[in-house]
Amino acid sequence: MNDHVVTTLKTQSVLKDNFSVDEIALLAKTMELQNCQENAHIVSEGEPAISLMFILSGEVRVLSKDHQLAILPAGEMFGESLFSDEGIRMTDVIASEETSVAIFTVDHYEQLLQLSSEVALKYKRFFESIYQHRKSQNDKFFYVDPTKYLGLIAHNDMKSSLVGFVKKNIKLISKFPLVATGTTGLLLYKETGIVLSRKVKSGPLGGDQAVGHLISTNNIGGILFFRDPLSSHPHHADIEALGRLCDVYQIPFATNPSTAQAVLSYLSSDSYQEESANNPALEKYQQQQGRVVK
Repeated sequence: MNDHVVTTLKTQSVLKDNFSVDEIALLAKTMELQNCQENAHIVSEGEPAISLMFILSGEVRVLSKDHQLAILPAGEMFGESLFSDEGIRMTDVIASEETSVAIFTVDHYEQLLQLSSEVALKYKRFFESIYQHRKSQNDKFFYVDPTKYLGLIAHNDMKSSLVGFVKKNIKLISKFPLVATGTTGLLLYKETGIVLSRKVKSGPLGGDQAVGHLISTNNIGGILFFRDPLSSHPHHADIEALGRLCDVYQIPFATNPSTAQAVLSYLSSDSYQEESANNPALEKYQQQQGRVVK
C-alpha cells in the first residue's frame, strides 16, 4: 500500500512540486488506506474535521447543500480543514465511482512529528495554505451581495434625458448604490460626476439580462429605464423580459422622467421597505414548483 501511495502522491498530487520524494514517503508511511463504494459518503457535513485525504484512484464530488463545489480525480486532496480552526466538516464528499483514498489523521500527524518534526511542520504549513486558498474560493462562491442597487438605463436617444434627470436629482440619486450599462455609466460620470457601484454591458450585448439577474437575486431596489417608444430595438425581447421581472418581484420600474421622479421619491421615503411586496402570483408559482419537485 505504501508504494502505491508514494507513487500517486509524487506523480499526481500537489505534493510533487513542494516536497521531496523522501518527504512524501515519510508522509505515506503514516497514512491508512480506505476503499469506498460508488455513492458512499467519504466525508459528511457536520462531522469532526479530524483527517485529510488523498484520492489514490477513482473520483469524488464535493457538495455543500444544493451546490456541487468540485469534482476531484485521483491525486487530489480534500479535508485540509484538519489544520484549521474549523471543528466540523463544512461539506459532503461522495464517491462518484469506486474510489480509494489515503487518510491522514491527527494521530498520524503525531506519528509524523516523532519521525521528523521539521517535515511535519512543513506539511502543516502547506496544508494550512491549501485550506486558506480553497476557503477564499468557496467564500466567493457562496458570498451573497446584500446591496440593493438603483438601476439607471436609457436608450441612446433618451440618454440626454437621463443625464438631465440625474443632474436635477443628484443629491437623492447619490445616496443609492448604482448599476448601469457601461456606456450610460461613462456618460453620467462625464456629465454629472456620479460614480457607479456596479457596471454591466450595454443592453444589446446582455446588459438588460444582467440587470434582470440582479433582480432575481434580490439586488435591485428600483429601475429608472428611460425608454425610446418611437424606435425599434434589436434587444426588444430583453427589454420586455426586464419589465416582466420587475412585475414578478414587485420592483418599482419607471420608464420616463415623470414616473422616475415618483419612484425616486418613493425609494427615498420612510415608507419604502427593503423587502419587495409580496406577489400572490409568485407565491402560487413557487408552491406549484415545490409540488413538482416533490
